[in-house]
Amino acid sequence: MKHSALACLLSVLATIPSHAGPAESAIVAVMKLPDAANYSWVTAVDDDARSYEIVGQTDRATNYSLVTMPMVSAVRRRTSRSSSTVDNQATVIFKGDEQFVLQTDDGWKKPEEVFPAGDQRGGRGGYPGGGFPGGGMGGPRGRGRRGGSGGGGSPFPNEDGSNPAPAYSNLQKTLSRPHEEIGIIVAGYTDLKVEDGVVSGPLNETAAKLLLVHAGQDEITPLTASGTFRLWVKDGVLQKYETKLEGTLAIETAAKARHEVTVHQRSTTTVKDIGTTKFEVPEEAKKKLGK
Repeated sequence: MKHSALACLLSVLATIPSHAGPAESAIVAVMKLPDAANYSWVTAVDDDARSYEIVGQTDRATNYSLVTMPMVSAVRRRTSRSSSTVDNQATVIFKGDEQFVLQTDDGWKKPEEVFPAGDQRGGRGGYPGGGFPGGGMGGPRGRGRRGGSGGGGSPFPNEDGSNPAPAYSNLQKTLSRPHEEIGIIVAGYTDLKVEDGVVSGPLNETAAKLLLVHAGQDEITPLTASGTFRLWVKDGVLQKYETKLEGTLAIETAAKARHEVTVHQRSTTTVKDIGTTKFEVPEEAKKKLGK
């Protein structure tokens, strides 16, 4: 679906008249990002279970992205001999959106080398907590943690005194890069308005689903989704954007069981160093990714 959404961009942009107003001009400005050779970004996410950050750099020519993102404690223990329980961040190199290697104390490893298929300590797909680097059930939202792996129930009991199920975190093991998300937003908005210099509007259901569940997450199916977006543009360049999403997901567990969860997610992405971002990809990582 992501590719079909991006294919709609040309037809969308073709409908913007030459005498476009502020909202339409902002859309044209943000579309410079998908055309950029490289860029850096920081995404801050708040969902039902946790708050966390994803910090990344992307080079479009090579299709590599260097990313720092949260992982569950079980994965951290497999990648680092450090006894620290504070730093649950992983350094990951992606080739595209789905193929990646992890930096470990013993070099760069593919995910199946960290948790081989059939490892019973892993969650769905062999990764603890429901997916690398952290999806699945999270802890109470009120703890204000970043990058934690969660666990435990809600601090607010049900009316009958029972403890509700832990909140679900929508952190996934594949990547959703800003230039792709902007493409989905531009292809999927249903209305635009400008207020205090910020362009905003609602998203159609297809766009909301694409933003809520990344490509490659075959164990997660978006059943319903809705959302809104906001864009900040300065001097004809995208500075940051925000999406607010909610929906119902069908989750398939490692035991092939299927359950539904309701999710709410707010993401704010700041984009910088467009066209000037540079980073090195180690040869070992390239070899693991098949260059």
